[in-house]
Amino acid sequence: MFDVYDVWYQDLCQVIHNLLGCTNIKDEMDFIPYQEFDAMNKQRHWEDFMSGDWAWEEVDKIISVNSLTAGATLVPIILGSDKTTVSIATGQTDYYPLYLSIGNVCNTTCHAHCDVVVLIGFLAMLKTCRENANTPAFHKFKKQLFHSSLACILHSLHAVMTVPETVLFGDQYYCHVIYSFTAYIADYEEQVLLSSIMHGWCPKCLTHQADLEQDALWHCHEHTELIIKELDLQTLWDKYGIDRTIVPFTSEFPCVDIQRMLSPDILHQLIKGGFKDHLVDWVEKYLIHVHGRSAAEKILDDIDRRIAAVYIAAIEGYVPEEIILTFSSFLEFCYLVCRNVITEPTLITTKDALTSFHLHHGIFHDAGVVLMFSLPQQHAMKHYPYLIHQFGTPNGLCSSITKSKHIKAVKDLAIELNIPQFCDILQHFLQSQLQHDNRDPEDVPLDECPFYDGSVNVYNSMSSTFYAPSDMSGLHGMCCKHICCSPTWRNEGSRYDCVFVITNPHTKGMLGLDVTRVLCFFLFKHLGTEYPCVVICWFDCVGDGPNNTGMWVVCTCNAQDIAIIHIDTIYRAAQLIPVYASQHGIDPVSIKPNESYDKFQFYYVNKFADHHAFEIVS
Repeated sequence: MFDVYDVWYQDLCQVIHNLLGCTNIKDEMDFIPYQEFDAMNKQRHWEDFMSGDWAWEEVDKIISVNSLTAGATLVPIILGSDKTTVSIATGQTDYYPLYLSIGNVCNTTCHAHCDVVVLIGFLAMLKTCRENANTPAFHKFKKQLFHSSLACILHSLHAVMTVPETVLFGDQYYCHVIYSFTAYIADYEEQVLLSSIMHGWCPKCLTHQADLEQDALWHCHEHTELIIKELDLQTLWDKYGIDRTIVPFTSEFPCVDIQRMLSPDILHQLIKGGFKDHLVDWVEKYLIHVHGRSAAEKILDDIDRRIAAVYIAAIEGYVPEEIILTFSSFLEFCYLVCRNVITEPTLITTKDALTSFHLHHGIFHDAGVVLMFSLPQQHAMKHYPYLIHQFGTPNGLCSSITKSKHIKAVKDLAIELNIPQFCDILQHFLQSQLQHDNRDPEDVPLDECPFYDGSVNVYNSMSSTFYAPSDMSGLHGMCCKHICCSPTWRNEGSRYDCVFVITNPHTKGMLGLDVTRVLCFFLFKHLGTEYPCVVICWFDCVGDGPNNTGMWVVCTCNAQDIAIIHIDTIYRAAQLIPVYASQHGIDPVSIKPNESYDKFQFYYVNKFADHHAFEIVS
């Protein structure tokens, strides 16, 4: 504790000036708080940071304290830190990077790798001998060094948080700006460190650690200071989980509330914490509890072999329906909060999913697997609706497009695809494109259909560019997915992807879509018009809606149920997961990845592939 520690950091004012003055993102920034409403139904939308309530309220608060700030542009400062390990030639090296961004930048730009999240420093990494590593004195010193380092790094912003400064923006105009600490993105372990609470307590609200499923008031800076002043150390520890021996970095800055700044981390708290560390672990304990360790190990081995992308499909048949519903509700919650745009109905659906999760996860307690549900990571789910109101919702995607092609003749293509009736199907396709009456093209005699016997361009892949239904911003939420159709994929067999085809554009969700498997992409020109086409094989939906997993089930059609459709009818790529429980005679170990769409009869339509698929299929 008497050693010297180095803390490396940049000039934060210059970093922020560079962001505000960047010409590449000048059109992707919001300079005033706003509230967005749908003109049709008057429902509110939350998207970028400045659309949240925090920015709206912060402006009023700053002006009420200092009227000279009126007219200045608010620049919300977003911080984030996360310990990381880098493998280099000399072994494993630990780093503690600190990052900065500003809330004016649109979310999609932040996630498009436009250098708007800047590395501003490295915090000190403390090491000591094993004898002292677990002593209270060392723990206190490590916590205080963390806060003191942050205070030192951020000190240059102190003056410009009360008095505006003039900054050159990317549009080459000068503006007055005022800064404010807004959010700190961190996992739960760092939230404990930042808020100076004890492990197991919630850093956002006053709920007691023994019963985190209960509701409670929010933490706030004023309340924390009051009880620290009035209560003794032991009472603070036992009733509020607060460690008053630590001086937080926010104490040096005006109107900064660390509890208000903390933002739950989807990756570490929900996906890794709530899902992997809790639910998946509980399933393993449940199987051991019910079947004994030896039988449970065999079941878990089979589950491991089944897993493709969604855990819920792999465990079906081995666990009760209540556990399936628990996973389905949890996943639905996660994907809803990941949307690019959150609407009022979405928030209601999110709360319903959370209620359903709490209703069904009691089976783990009833089975004796879990003694209590007082878990900070799962408790954080209750705060998401409020935080969406405050900060909007961060999400974004980017990708690139590639393709390859070669030229073939129609008859050669029919032979290669092993579709003798290919020429007939092509004629019916042309009839559907050129006809001017209401007849079903399939009912038109072939001798009345247009005929084509020329060359075609065959493609091994295509890209589908689209936006999610919740994203009303157009190009800002565009997503690109590649769809492959190749007889040889990375020297490991063929790859023929599945897609969603729009069959009823006036109906939402799966009721307006069909799932098909792509057999070939090709393009040909007829009478001066180019026709980009797809040879597909249909799947049939099983039932009128999703089953207990929350996913639709489809089954394979007759091998001869082949069609040619226009490429514009493809919405995006689809991912199917075998319904393992329906065919027990198949050993998943013996199935190669390129054979998974050929060996089974029933498949789940995976709405959990990504948040766009979740919106489309729900």
